[in-house]
Amino acid sequence: VRDDGTRVEVTHAGGVSRAALLVGADGLRSAVRRSVWPEAPGPRYAGYTAWRLVVDPPEGRPDTGGETWGRGERVGVVPLAGGKVYLFAVANAPEGERSADGESAELRRRFGGWHDPIPSLLNAAAEEAVLRGDIYDLPPLESYVSGRVALLGDAAHLMTPDQGQGANQALEDAVTLAALLDADPSVPSALAAYDRERRPRTQTIARRSRRTGAVAQWSSASAVAVRNRMLRLVPPGAMLRALGPVLDWRPPGPS
Repeated sequence: VRDDGTRVEVTHAGGVSRAALLVGADGLRSAVRRSVWPEAPGPRYAGYTAWRLVVDPPEGRPDTGGETWGRGERVGVVPLAGGKVYLFAVANAPEGERSADGESAELRRRFGGWHDPIPSLLNAAAEEAVLRGDIYDLPPLESYVSGRVALLGDAAHLMTPDQGQGANQALEDAVTLAALLDADPSVPSALAAYDRERRPRTQTIARRSRRTGAVAQWSSASAVAVRNRMLRLVPPGAMLRALGPVLDWRPPGPS
């Protein structure tokens, strides 16, 4: 990526492209970020891996979902339309580790003795339905913008999924960027406003998500006992109310 102040030039496998603006929305291992911000830190492993799958429950879809925390492990159940169920499982594990006999077998070993309906859902999962991926986040960047280049989504603020906000924040980025570019004829000025608008919010949510994941993944028996005792003291609805600052976002208004 080269930015001469009046346009951006991108050299890629298909040749060279030129434009007034480059948006790097190319994910956790962003090539745009590495090119424009070569000194910025790369993604860091959060210490846990996750399995995700959608199953047809053999005994009917549960009416409600939820998340169960163990010691260094978690399972979440989310009812979907059409009678299906989304299931995710999380466990502390070395980075890059994979199960020799398949990930569905690994899930049954780890979580087959957990409470209903987790065992039956896991037993209904075909190997090809299981997606496993290590969890990463991105240390805070000093800026999402350089001249006529802007980062968006995971390329800018990769976060752990513990607040359920990764994709949401990328959508907010896109809406904000479009509104500011529409309101300001100067691309560098609009991008500077985008950075001021989006970086504090997204980095705050990313920090909050990392802290939540760290507590949820505690494995020490004494720490888990304290955590669980504290959670039982939290009034119903308090966790949802705590998400208010995250959920009440509104897009920028017209200029």
